[in-house]
Amino acid sequence: MYPSGISQDVLTQKGAFVKMKGYGHQMEGASRPTFFRGVVTVVTKLFNVVQRTNAYFGQKDIQQALLLRRLCKDLLFPHPEADHVHIVPTTRDPNDGLALSSRNAYLSANERKFAPAIYKALQYARSAWSNGESKDRCVSKAVSVIDEVKVQAAMDGMDMRLDYIEMNDSETFDVLDVSSNHQLAGDIPVILSGALWVGKTRLIDSIVVGDLKRIIR
Repeated sequence: MYPSGISQDVLTQKGAFVKMKGYGHQMEGASRPTFFRGVVTVVTKLFNVVQRTNAYFGQKDIQQALLLRRLCKDLLFPHPEADHVHIVPTTRDPNDGLALSSRNAYLSANERKFAPAIYKALQYARSAWSNGESKDRCVSKAVSVIDEVKVQAAMDGMDMRLDYIEMNDSETFDVLDVSSNHQLAGDIPVILSGALWVGKTRLIDSIVVGDLKRIIR
């Protein structure tokens, strides 16, 4: 799956790779430009080897999961077919809502206290969206939540840095217009996502607003 000897420089690599045109530069792709090229290449190999009827991916990595569903649709994968690429809800800590992830193990006890800030910020944005506020206002409210927690973290001698919080169309991954709101978007699912550095650990999270059944199935 991960052959050795491949250069990390994409321009000098040799061999067969899979690239999703037009879907890998937004959201996580903006911070990790070649990440999804690696993901879809490795998962294509995995699907070719195991040839299972169903595949399951977590909502936390929503862009990755939707890309893989699109991959199976565009390349007519028989195993699994696109409709059998399932996205399952994120499992969260029952006390503070932090998305469960292997990355959480890298957090110190002090950092762990502030890690739920990303989910809290997304919840504020979701509430504002539900109340009819514009996309620009929703994102601003989420950023304000992070800014408040950053001040508290700094008082504890801990560094926090927001990578991004954004709202994107779930089909195209295009960033929503600043004036868009849920009345204009209708039932089209919207991805509300973000990434936050807590100390040296980068945490990501996402919420889907709109018709969940079109994505989470």
